[in-house]
Amino acid sequence: MRRPLVVLLLCLVWSPALAQQPALPPVDTAMVELRLADGTVLAGRVVAASDTTCTVVTSAGLTIVVPRRTLASWGPQSRSGAGGFGRPDPGRTRLFLAPTARTLARGEGYVGDYYVLFPVVGYGISDRFTLAGGMSAIPGLALDQQLFYLAPKLSLVRSPTFGLGVGALYMRLSWNDLVDAWGGVAYGVATVGGEDAALTVGLGWPFASGGGTREPWVMAGAERRVSRGIKLLLEGWKFPGSGDVPVVAGVRFVDVKVAVDLGFVRVFGEDQTGIWPWVDFSVKW
Repeated sequence: MRRPLVVLLLCLVWSPALAQQPALPPVDTAMVELRLADGTVLAGRVVAASDTTCTVVTSAGLTIVVPRRTLASWGPQSRSGAGGFGRPDPGRTRLFLAPTARTLARGEGYVGDYYVLFPVVGYGISDRFTLAGGMSAIPGLALDQQLFYLAPKLSLVRSPTFGLGVGALYMRLSWNDLVDAWGGVAYGVATVGGEDAALTVGLGWPFASGGGTREPWVMAGAERRVSRGIKLLLEGWKFPGSGDVPVVAGVRFVDVKVAVDLGFVRVFGEDQTGIWPWVDFSVKW
């Protein structure tokens, strides 16, 4: 029972120490994409760099000096879009429901919703520590009868093409004298690839007020951008003690600050039939 609490405490203790600025891109002939803290995206070639600034020559021939403190992240030039690269993905910290190893930049945030009934808010406390949470909004239930959830995530390794992180999902439901339970999962996750194409795998250990299990759950997923504003998503889960495997597949529509996911859920296993729709969205600020 103490393991998830230790994970949460370590996230809170380590995050200030790891709230360092991202490394500057190398001075090179390769084209890169720089994302600034205010959401601005620059495409160009870094021709000079110092401890406090980097100088970028854009594809249009403009020379821009970027203060390091304004740089949220950077990566290789995307291959999608007519101009050679696509929009940043506002939902890059997750697939459908599964987390990626990516975190929000410091001061970056979003509001989102699953199936209209499960809103969520996320915020980048530092460049490496993101905290998300929310509560259900099921009509007819009082405030103290709704499901509450909290999801911290800490980035341990971060580069344009590889990420490694740890996190947890904590949920609590209290319903009069009938239900008073809490549970969730503490996990580790790795993402290989950039925002245009990547694979994500995760391993987690569930915990609950009624007892935990030593058998882990396993998650795997993939993302592939096929145009400037469209990304294909796939994820699957294997839960402890169950032979059933839920799989979600679909598409993400990407705008500058908005991501909308539409897909289908199919559970593979014995005596499992039917396909259910999936819908969620997030809006970045």
